[in-house]
Amino acid sequence: MFNALGIIAYNNTNIYIEGLEKYRPIAAFNFIGRYRLVDFPISNMTNSGMWDIDIYVNGNPKVLFEHIGSGRHYNINSKHGHLGLIPVFPDGTRANAVPDVEMYYDNLVDIENDPNDYVIIAPVNFIYKANYSDLLDQHVASGADISMLYQRIDDAKDKYLHCDVLTLNKQKGVLGIEENLGAYKVRNLSLATYIMSKEVFINLVKKARATSSMYWLKDIINDSCPDMDIRAINYRGRIYPIYNQESYFKSNMMMLHEDNMKDFSDANWPIYTRTYDSAPTIYLNDGTTRNTYVSNGCQISGEITNSIIGRAVKIGKNAKVDGCIILPEAVVGDNANLKNCIIDKGARIIHKKDLAGTEESPLYIGRRETV
Repeated sequence: MFNALGIIAYNNTNIYIEGLEKYRPIAAFNFIGRYRLVDFPISNMTNSGMWDIDIYVNGNPKVLFEHIGSGRHYNINSKHGHLGLIPVFPDGTRANAVPDVEMYYDNLVDIENDPNDYVIIAPVNFIYKANYSDLLDQHVASGADISMLYQRIDDAKDKYLHCDVLTLNKQKGVLGIEENLGAYKVRNLSLATYIMSKEVFINLVKKARATSSMYWLKDIINDSCPDMDIRAINYRGRIYPIYNQESYFKSNMMMLHEDNMKDFSDANWPIYTRTYDSAPTIYLNDGTTRNTYVSNGCQISGEITNSIIGRAVKIGKNAKVDGCIILPEAVVGDNANLKNCIIDKGARIIHKKDLAGTEESPLYIGRRETV
């Protein structure tokens, strides 16, 4: 059995997706109409042979309790592994302002009693495929105290703003962690994935809490760079980042390219999610789609291109939808014309018929709003 506890962490306040995050934590975000973001790190872990996983959530956990359930669809059940959901209960403050260290400290007894010798911490806002078994072997062989996953990028001036970047020496040792403020084009983007022994993790959590009530795990790791052997592992695969509304929109749209979709259609590395038994999509009144990902249970009477359509969406007669993300149970009325929009769950577009945003600034319609 894989000798590591999996921890799926939540993001700090630097990462904020306007509109969508008002109604659910990032882990519960819908992706390509079928998945929740939390499905990707869980699937990476279970495909790697990890069966003990804790998910920390800094928002309303209701939708995740329903989605994750007993964990059977991730091949985890009461006789085979453990999948725990640990929500933040803030005391007079916003949930996303509670440092992850505070949650780890509150659950330290359970972490100390966990039988695994190592800890692998992964985020929900970077989608990628990784075999954590191979990464753990690489970490152990290196003799490092901590290993961190990163990717070298050459567009940091315009993208990944407020995400963490690493300063490295020539041997890929981590000299520091800082926020990307767009000052340089080429940076080493942190994928917020950490591998370390359980002993190191527990010591860091205790040290962080003793240092500051506002410290996050990355803060104490940054402080420890001069004294610990912290090494970076270059990830060379595709990543789909989600750190603001624009990146959420574009990462979804990237999946309309066949080569990208193949990443998550690999029978040897499946992405698990909760399935829903519902009727197939029906096309009425000459409804058509082109280069569009359509979920089940929809009724389509209009023309849809280059879009992602969630479950049980209704598209009215003669409506035109281009370059949009429409979340489950939304209704687009007859003769509506939508371009570069994000329509949240249950919204109804029936009065204002012409709506348009841009790829850099998609127009967002809130959950259950009527427009």
